[in-house]
Amino acid sequence: MKSRKTLHLTLPMLFAAVMLTVTGSMSSAFAATDWVYKNAYEGNCLTGSTTTSNVWSGPCDQSIGTYWNWGSSYTAYPSGITYRQLKSAATGKCLTTDDKTSTNAVWLSACDSGLNAGQLWNGDYSELSTYSGENDLRTSANGDAVYSTPWGQSGIEVGRWTWNGTHY
Repeated sequence: MKSRKTLHLTLPMLFAAVMLTVTGSMSSAFAATDWVYKNAYEGNCLTGSTTTSNVWSGPCDQSIGTYWNWGSSYTAYPSGITYRQLKSAATGKCLTTDDKTSTNAVWLSACDSGLNAGQLWNGDYSELSTYSGENDLRTSANGDAVYSTPWGQSGIEVGRWTWNGTHY
C-alpha cells in the first residue's frame, strides 16, 4: 500500500498530465489552418488586401494577405460535394463572387452567416470552384486580376484555373 505522501504527490501530477493531453488535443482541433494557393500558370499566389476588398494574384512572399482559412461549410445534395467559405487570414473576410456573367469579379466581403452561394468554394482537384458549379477561380492574362469564369473558357490557358494549395 502506498503512503499518503506518495499518493498526495502522484494524484496532482496525474491530473496535470491528463489536462495537458486533453488541452493539447483540443487546441489543434480548434486552430484554423492557414492555406496558401499558388497558381500553376503564373507561379503567383492568391492574395487579399489587408485594407480594401481587393483580391489579386501576387508574389508568394509569405505576406499575411496570401494566407487563407476554410470556414463554414455546406454540403450539396445529392452530389455530396462540400463547399466552404474561403476566408482571408488577414481580415477574416470571405472570397466572394457574383456569378452574373461569363467573367465575374472576385473580392473580399463580410462573411454571410446564411452561407451566401457567392462565398462558397470547393478546393478539390487543384481548382477553386464556386457553389454554382459553373465557374472556377482563374488568373487574368492581363495583369494580376483574378476572376471566376467557366473552366476551359476559349482562349485562356488551362493552367490559369489550377491552384495548388499548401497548408501551414
